[in-house]
Formats: sequence, C-alpha cells, structure tokens
Amino acid sequence: MRHAGGFLLATFICASTLVAGNSSKVIRAVRCDGQLAQDGLLHDWRWQAATPVSDFTQYYPDEGAAPTEHTSVRILFDDNALYVGVICYDSDPRGIVSQLTRRDRTAEADRFTVQIDSYHDHQTAFVFSTSVAGVQSDGFLAQDGTIYDLSYDAVWQVNTARHSEGWSAEFVIPYNAIRFSPQNSQQRTDSSLRGQQYEWGINFRRYISRKRETDEWVLVPSSERLLIDKWGHVDGIERIAPPLHLSIVPYVSATAEFATETSYRPRKSDLSENAGLDFKYGISRNFTLDAAINPDFGQVEVDQSILNLTVFETLYPEKRPFFVEGSQMFEFGNAVDNTPLNLFYSRRIGQIPLYSSYVASLPDVTVEENPRATTILGALKMTGQTESGFSLGLLASATDEENAVVRDHAGVKSTIRTEPRGTYNILRVKQQFGSSRLGGIATVAARNATFPAFSGGIDWNLRFEDGAYTLDGYLAGVHSSSSRRNPDGSAGRLLFSRIAAEHWYYTLSYNFFSANFNPNDLGYFAQPRYHGGYVQLLYRENKASGWLRRYSLSVVPETRWNWDDARTHAQIDATFSADWTNFWRSTLRFVLNDRAYDDAQRGINGLYLRPVSYGLQASLITDERKPVNISLTTDFKFDEKRKSSIGTLVGVTVRPTSWIELTPLFYLEKTTNEETGVFDFATRRIAADTLGRSLIADRDLADIEFAMRGIFTFTRTLSLQFYTQMLLPRGQYKNYRSLAATGQLIPYPSQDYDFNTISFQSNVLLRWEYLPGSTLYLVWTQSRDDFIDDYTIDFGPRFRDAFKLPHDDALLLKVSYWWGV
Repeated sequence: MRHAGGFLLATFICASTLVAGNSSKVIRAVRCDGQLAQDGLLHDWRWQAATPVSDFTQYYPDEGAAPTEHTSVRILFDDNALYVGVICYDSDPRGIVSQLTRRDRTAEADRFTVQIDSYHDHQTAFVFSTSVAGVQSDGFLAQDGTIYDLSYDAVWQVNTARHSEGWSAEFVIPYNAIRFSPQNSQQRTDSSLRGQQYEWGINFRRYISRKRETDEWVLVPSSERLLIDKWGHVDGIERIAPPLHLSIVPYVSATAEFATETSYRPRKSDLSENAGLDFKYGISRNFTLDAAINPDFGQVEVDQSILNLTVFETLYPEKRPFFVEGSQMFEFGNAVDNTPLNLFYSRRIGQIPLYSSYVASLPDVTVEENPRATTILGALKMTGQTESGFSLGLLASATDEENAVVRDHAGVKSTIRTEPRGTYNILRVKQQFGSSRLGGIATVAARNATFPAFSGGIDWNLRFEDGAYTLDGYLAGVHSSSSRRNPDGSAGRLLFSRIAAEHWYYTLSYNFFSANFNPNDLGYFAQPRYHGGYVQLLYRENKASGWLRRYSLSVVPETRWNWDDARTHAQIDATFSADWTNFWRSTLRFVLNDRAYDDAQRGINGLYLRPVSYGLQASLITDERKPVNISLTTDFKFDEKRKSSIGTLVGVTVRPTSWIELTPLFYLEKTTNEETGVFDFATRRIAADTLGRSLIADRDLADIEFAMRGIFTFTRTLSLQFYTQMLLPRGQYKNYRSLAATGQLIPYPSQDYDFNTISFQSNVLLRWEYLPGSTLYLVWTQSRDDFIDDYTIDFGPRFRDAFKLPHDDALLLKVSYWWGV
C-alpha cells in the first residue's frame, strides 16, 4: 500500500508539472489616499494616477478578433478595499441595452465583470459583475473556472453611469468580500515599495448585448479548459492586511398558514413567530465558520411539480441560502461530464418527515397535525482553503423529533412519531497539485442512534499536457441504515478524456454501483445499480462558415449490465448542435435503444425485455437579445411494439419594458401503446398480481403543463417575482399481462391503476434589500392537488376543477439585518 500511495502522489506531481504557465499581462494598482468620490463617472482626479489597460480581445462571436468597441480599466486600492474603474466606450450609446432585474439574476443587457484570483492558486476566483443598470451579481469559480457557484454572496458596491461616450462603472470591493493572506504576497526591498506586495490573478470581461459580443482582457480560447491559470495579474497592492471577516445577521419572521377543510382534515389556521441569528466569522485568514442559531430554513420559492412514473425519487434543487452557499465544496466525484456522485444531498436535512405520508394514508382517523418539514435545531459549517491548495469543508446539523396528531371516530387524540431526532455530519477535503486534485469525503447520518449510516470515498481529477487531457474518478463505500441484512455497498468510476483541442474530443468512461449501494440516508441516488460505460467522440468547429457560427457533432454509444450479466442498457446517441449567424441556436438529436432488460433495480420482479426504440428530438432557441424570444423543443419516440409518442415544449421570454420580464411555458405530451410496468401511485412501486409477479400493460399517457414565471424590478434593490404552474397528466393501462419467471408475458385481468391528477402551485415573492446585505421578504405560496382514477375526464373539466380544489396557503414575512466588519 505504501508503494501504491507513493505512485499515486508521484502521478499527481507529474500531472501538475505538465501544466503550462499563465499570461504575462499585468495591470498595476495605485494606492488611493482619502475618500474617493464614487459617481460611476470616474471623475475623481485620483483615477488618473492609475495606468489603464485596454488591450481586450473578442471571445465571441469572432474569437481572437479585435473588439468592435474600446474598453479601459484602472485599479486603485486603499487599506479597506479594491476599486476597479471601467469605461465601456460605445460608438452608438443609444444602442446600449439596459435591463433592470434583481441581484444575481443575469439579464440580457450590457455588463462588465471583474474576476479575482486572490488566493493566487490559479484554481479559484471571486467574481463581481454589474450591468449598465447597476444590477450586481457575484459568485465563486472553482476547479480552474470549470465550476461557477452563484450562491456566493458578498457585501460590495458598484455605481454605474451612462454618458455620451458609452457607460462606466466604479466597483468598490472590500477586502472582506474576498480571501487572501500575507502568504499571497512577496517581500519587496525596493525603497519605493517597502513591505509586502500582493500579486493576484485577475481578468476582465465585457458583454455588448446588441452585438452578442464578449470581450476579454486575457483571452482563454474556447478550445482550452484551464481558465484561471491563463489570467493576467494585478500588482502594486501593498501594506494592506486581511480583515477580520465577521458578520452577524439576526432575523425575525412571522408565518400564517391556512388550509381549507376537507373530508379527511379540519380547517386549519395557524400563526407562528420566529427569531434567530446567522453568524459568519473568519476563524483564520483562510477558513470561515457559518453558524445558524434557531435557523429559519424554510425556502421562499416553491418546487416545480414533476410527473414521476418511476420507482426512483425525484431530485429537487436546494434553495435554502445556508446550504446553497459553498455547496460546491461538498460535491464529490464530479468529472468533466458534470455527473457527481451525491453522497451529500442537503435536502435530507429538514426533509418531509419519513412517515408523514404513512400517517396521511391511515384509515378511520382524522389527521389534525402532520408537519410538512422537519425542524432544524441548528447548523454549523466551516469552509476554506490554504495557500498550499488544501481545502476543507465541515458541516454539522441537528434536527428535532416530529409528531403527527390524529383523532379517531370517538374523538380521542393521539400522537404518532413521524421523524426521530437526527444528526448529520459531513467532512470534505481536497488537495490541489497544480491543476490536478485529490479529495476525500466522509458522512454520518444518525436518525436512529442504534443504526447510524455512513458513507465515504476518495475522488481525483488529474490534468495532463497543459490541461488537454484529464483522468477523473472516484471510489466510494456506504453503510446504510435502511437494510439490516446487506447494509454495505460500493461504487467507483474511471474516466479519461481529451478536453482541450481545436476540433476532436473524446471520452472513455466506466463506472459501477454494487447491488446494495444506497447512500440515501444523507445522499441521493436514483438510478439502477449496474456497471458499464460509454465512449464519446465529439467534433467541434468554432470558426464561422457560411450561415454557421459554431457547430458540434457527437456520437455516444453506451452499454450497461446488471450483476447477473443481463444487459440493461444499450444506447447510441448522436447529437448535432449549431449556433447560427443570426444568433439562433438549434439541436438535432437521434437516440437508438436496443433491446435490454428491466429488473428489480427498476422495480420489476424478474426480467422484462424492453423493445427496440427510437427517438428524435429537435430544439430551437431564437435570438435572446430580442424583446421576445422563443424556445421550442419537439420529441418523437416510437418502438417495435407500436408505441408512439410526441411531446412539445414551448417557452417564450417577453421583456415589454426594461423592468419587466415574463416567461410563459406550455408543454404537451401524447403517448399511446407504451408497453411498461404498471405504476401504483399509492405505493410508488410497480404493481404486482396475486402471486407477486410484476404487472405489464400498454399505457396511454396525455399530459398538459402550463407555467408562468415573471419578475417586476422596480429598483435594483426592490423586486416582485412570481411563479405559477398547473400540471394535468392522465394515463390509462390496457392489455394487462403478468411477467412470468421465464420472461413470458401472461394475459391478466384488467385492473384499476388509471390516473388523472392535478398539481397547481403558485408563489409570489417581494424582495427588498433595504441596506447592503439586509433584506425584507414577503412571500405567499399556495398549493392545490388532486388525484382520481378516471382517465376519461378531459383536460377542460380538470382545468376548471383546479380552481375549486381545497388549498394550502402560507404567508411569510421575514426581515434580516446584516452587520459586518
């Protein structure tokens, strides 16, 4: 083992030495004494002391060409902040596009971005961006710019102004908005530069909306993957000290919940108040501690409803700020194809109580209380990175016991425990070796003190030949609390890919998941536990030719087997994507699935042989610079057993003014004669006959979805956004058969597993950042759901029924105040 470890370390060191150096471009920062006048116009005379840089290059649409407009950038600094001043000259100032939207939401507008590698590790960077309207956006780049984490939120300021020469902006980036330490500096002996002088990586990016043009100070070609390593530098910053990094955000909230009376529950009206504290402290120059005392972890945006007719759990994105911020630190096993292994799924913490659905289904009782979320008692998180490239992430949280209250026909009330007390702990470490990385993770989830669940693993990303090649992979193991007989499982992956080239790219990947691999106590895994892999061959052309601006063609054969050597997946995927000179984009995709088996991993008792199937998908996105742009996707699917399916998704983005954006969406799907397992909504499993054999039938499915998303931005700190969605799927099963042990389908009497459902969700959010970092939220949510087993009722009546259904409403007012040094 010692020799193997030495070989692995030597491989990492060798990989890191094969990465080339960075750009020689330098911008010099000049110290600014006294209060700098900030009006967005750079009128303060001290700006003239800084030497500007203006040698930008086009990244898009004509990569490597000279920009069509001139840009000038200067940098000042003092003991507290970095000041970046930019003048975006424009030959047609009236053509500058300005769109008002809320913070951290990218609008189709002219904008300028500052990217700072203050760790100077050539792997990570802080990002600060503004639009012409002064709308701020910030984030954090990781893994040499290949991962962009928008959850990072700092307190900083920017002022913008439009004028006859174009527009300009003044960034004020306090040092507590970035991370650095004295080790990032160099001792200077020059008498004019006494003390330690810092050298940070830096790059600038300008976007000109009407031309769809992106210009960069240091151009990193689209054919390369190592981004931050190629950036330029800012020097001249001296005699500054890293700040304390302390912020405290107390909050108060009030929630009113209402539920209409139904046959199975009484009318509900409840008012609750809460108060708590979020705390962030830089415990060292490199590490930050986040703590939440009596946290309010209720999310303010509703989840999108999804029709799921599989035995696998639906994955929902995290929306709670405490868990969103820094979430990239806890990702495990992520490779260049962006398919991580989710050993940590933060929505397990504070999830719907495990047995709440069981209580809701109990006969002969009235459910008076049934908590919809588990109470989080507290949470701690520590993240950071040292100068040597060592990253550490720790997260610990505790949740309370939850109980439902039911009343029987005699009026006697009783409580049923739906969720035990729980603790959750995650440790994540990473070590950079140049542009390569080695990491490890360990998790513990203890809802039951007698049978805690564990998971752990190591992962790696090795870069070779100046980042042109990568060798990625992971090995992981779990000990699950849900299986006492076979609690242990394992998983692994190895991927080799050429990721930087002028035209030709390729990937070879193999992974496996043992039959008992189950990380879902604290992770998320919702796919069959098979082994297999794929090969991808990709050709990409980035130079314009005729009507085409860019295009790519890829072919991906993929095959997988279960652990009894039955082939469970055999697919060939061919995709052509194109960017056109009118800035439209289109994709054409063809998929062939050969015969393969469904087994117990997909809820089938035995082996069911799926037929050969074909799919064709075409999508088109019109010019997103326009006030109205359209996204259209159409799917055609059919197989050798008479299945036919068509699905169409139409989305429209409308910007009638500079402060309103509306996005209606319509989806229609019609499928007939799809031979498949019969899905039982009551158990969320494949139905079985009286002998336990899986039921197979021909399914007809019709689905209509309406959705509307919108935002009204009154000022850059005050916005109103809304989202509403109605999902109306219905399906019927016919020609029932049961699956024999031999794989033969035996005729079976018709059953009643038809479905006709309604899901109607609405959410309105008023957000006011009344002071930097301090926010007021006013949120209203409503949900209506219904299920019947009559397929024959058409969409029209069901649409009208949706507005008559019982509903759950919640009104939340939350005010937080940021204080920091």
